Amino acid sequence: MALMATRTKVPLLLLHRVVKNGGAFGKVGAMRSSSTAVVESRPVGLGVLGLKDYEDYRRSLYGEITHKALLVDAAGTLLVPSQPMAQIYRTIGEKYGVKYSEDEILNRYRRAYGQPWGGSRLRYVNDARPFWQYIVSYSTGCSDSQYFEELYNYYSTNKAWHLCDPDAENVFKALRKAGVKLGVVSNFDTRLRPLMRSLNCDHWFDAVAVSAEVEAEKPNPTIFLKACDLLGVKPEDAVHVGDDRRNDIWGARDAGCDAWLWGSEVHSFKEVAQRIGVQV
Repeated sequence: MALMATRTKVPLLLLHRVVKNGGAFGKVGAMRSSSTAVVESRPVGLGVLGLKDYEDYRRSLYGEITHKALLVDAAGTLLVPSQPMAQIYRTIGEKYGVKYSEDEILNRYRRAYGQPWGGSRLRYVNDARPFWQYIVSYSTGCSDSQYFEELYNYYSTNKAWHLCDPDAENVFKALRKAGVKLGVVSNFDTRLRPLMRSLNCDHWFDAVAVSAEVEAEKPNPTIFLKACDLLGVKPEDAVHVGDDRRNDIWGARDAGCDAWLWGSEVHSFKEVAQRIGVQV
């Protein structure tokens, strides 16, 4: 979010493969006859099953509507910055003496943001001002308090952000009409709720789980479990959509939720709804 040994992760949902005579998923073990079914219980990744097989599997268990709740990431999925972060840092900072180029600001920002904060991964405590003061100062070389306040306040407004998907409102209305509950799960400080109100999207959701309030940041499963608790659903009945593989996909799956990567596995909320089984 702007101031604003390799292993394969798979869903925690345990898929039970029923294979007849070496059918769709390949033959497992020896069979006594062509009518004998061999059931193997083990985690199976989407790469093994295939996307359509997995969706068919969900529908065989849950019916046409495959999930009771949709969880959505905020920054990068629901909302996106209206201008590049480094450009804003540079433009606002010029009158405060910031000399770094946008490339330098971006590189320094990434370096600062990637470091542990105070010996903890929990960055967003309340309004997160101490954390963002550090980020701004490191990224730009400017510690002017007026500069920080102007920048901080800018990212509190709808001038700084816009909705990623212009069809989001219609899609979310259709999902709620179909009985699917909606929640936001975000690593954000306490500016998120007023920001969502200013963008007129807060009323789309039944619950909002903000890391600054939950005191747990993605990929910690706690924040996903909190969202499910607020919505009154079990984790396995929810799917989370976000743009960060580690925070959103791995974190949600560690909590027991389904998860789809925004911009890769799904590209619009209409596509999300269709995969859940709701036509828009």
